[in-house]
Formats: sequence, structure tokens, C-alpha cells
Amino acid sequence: MHRQQALAAGLTPDALAYRLSTKWRTLLPSVYLTHRGEPARRQRLMAGLLYAGPDSAIDGIDACHFYGLKALRPDDELVHVAVPAVSQLRSIRWLVVRRTSRPFGVRTTAFLRYVEPAAAVIAATRTLRSPRMTLAVMSDAVQRGIVSIDELRAANSSGPWHNGAIARLAVDQLGTGVRSTAEADFATLAETAPGLPQLMYNPLLRLPDGSRIRPDAVAPDVPLIHETNGAIAHRRQDLFEDMQRRHDALTAAGFTVLHNAPTRIRNQGPAVITEFTQCYLRLRGSSWPTGVVLLDDGKSRGSIAVKSH
Repeated sequence: MHRQQALAAGLTPDALAYRLSTKWRTLLPSVYLTHRGEPARRQRLMAGLLYAGPDSAIDGIDACHFYGLKALRPDDELVHVAVPAVSQLRSIRWLVVRRTSRPFGVRTTAFLRYVEPAAAVIAATRTLRSPRMTLAVMSDAVQRGIVSIDELRAANSSGPWHNGAIARLAVDQLGTGVRSTAEADFATLAETAPGLPQLMYNPLLRLPDGSRIRPDAVAPDVPLIHETNGAIAHRRQDLFEDMQRRHDALTAAGFTVLHNAPTRIRNQGPAVITEFTQCYLRLRGSSWPTGVVLLDDGKSRGSIAVKSH
């Protein structure tokens, strides 16, 4: 409860002072908890908004958590809010305040206000120093359908310059079709490997039996695929969640499929890309299997000049 709410409800300053000395506690200046216990997480969020004012909204990692992002966990103590730059508010105690000159959209519930998803993701990732973690967070948001890549790109371009380069790199990687840090590691190896063309990342293919599958990386001109065997399955728009079933379906269709775990890609990158390049050179001159079709779903990136018998 805010002090003004208490006074508007009929409490006198003396009555309010008595409650604060006996039954209530102060969470933030002029914001009170109407019992002596520890505030629940939701009560901290409400208190942060009461203190920050009607133009504020829950921001960054806290907003991301509300939208269902799992790659980051909010601090149980801290609360993040965004306010317009004209506000004189500063961070205090457990409340982290972000002042921004950029207008931000807001989504509201019955009692709370949240910065819209793309701005929340960008605000959360701007606090990170790791390009890998930044990509992981953005990828999680995209794969869960919380934001689109275009929304992230727009939010990032309108955000502050602080840590902007790391965020721009992550958005660019997502724009190529990369959907995880391990895939980004493989893509970096492939981009610098002599003899390899621009690969396609997570394109949507229709196999000869009519099923659809989205491999991690595909050579555009030969029947060669690389799959990153991550511990956490990617969210895919196909019917082949199981890695072995995916492998069997692609092999039956006529592709050569190489698999590597994220740790091997990271620790033995030269060997991984050498094996892939050797397969590419061996298959050079061939083409994709008959009946395999690249579907343009607006998400595939990379070359689409595909040869087929």
C-alpha cells in the first residue's frame, strides 16, 4: 500500500504511524506491507510499481519471467522497473530502475504492468557480458514464441548503446537461422572453413514421404546435413523430435547426416569442421535427393539455390 492510498482510505498520519510501529513494515519510501512478515514475490513487484509511479512497468528479467522465458531466472530479492527518462527516480534498496528516453509498450494484468516482450528481452540481455548467454536468452525467447526476430531487431536498434554490439551479434545470428549457442559455434566454424559454401540453418524441408523436418545446418548444393545433439531439444515445426528418428528419416531420404555434441563442437572444433568439409568435398557434384523440397516459411535463411535431380 502506498502512503497516499492509506490516507485516501481514511487513515490519519497518526494512525498510519501507529500501524507502521506495530503491525506494518516499510518496503520502500512511502510504500508499506500490511503485515510484519516477508513480502511475497508478487508483493515486491506491486511495491516497486507503487514506488515508481503510474508511468513505470516491470522490466528486464522480471518481465521476461512473466512471459515464460526460462533461460534467465530473476533474483528473488531484486525487482526491475522501467521509467521514462524525465523521471527523477533512481535505484534504491532492492528496486533496480532503468530510465529510458525510448517509449516502451506495456502489457497489463489486473494489478501489474510489464514492459512489452521484445523490449524486456533486450533490457535483460543488455545486462549480460557473455555473447553465448545473450544468444541463449534471445534464442529461448524466439523458440518459445515470446518474440520474433524482427521484433528483437527493432527493439535492439531503438535501445541504448550499452552492450549493443553483443545484442546485435546475437540478433544477426538468429537472423541466419541459428537457434542455439552450439549451432552458433558450428556456424562460426563453417563460415571460416575454406571450401564450404554458405550453409542454411534450420530450413524447413519436405521429404519425399511428405513429412516436414527442420535440420540444424544443410549444405545448399549437396545432400549433407549437420545436427547438433544438444541436451535440450529445440522447439521444431516437424514431427521428428527424437534425434534417432530425425537421423533415420533424413538418411532414408538420401542425406548424409553428421552429428556432434555441443561440447565436441566447442572443444574439438577443427576436427568437427574438417570432417564436415571432407564429406562436402566427397559429395560435391551431387545434389539434393529427388523429392526433397525447401519450403519458404519466412524463417529459413541462407542460400536457396538448390539443385535437384
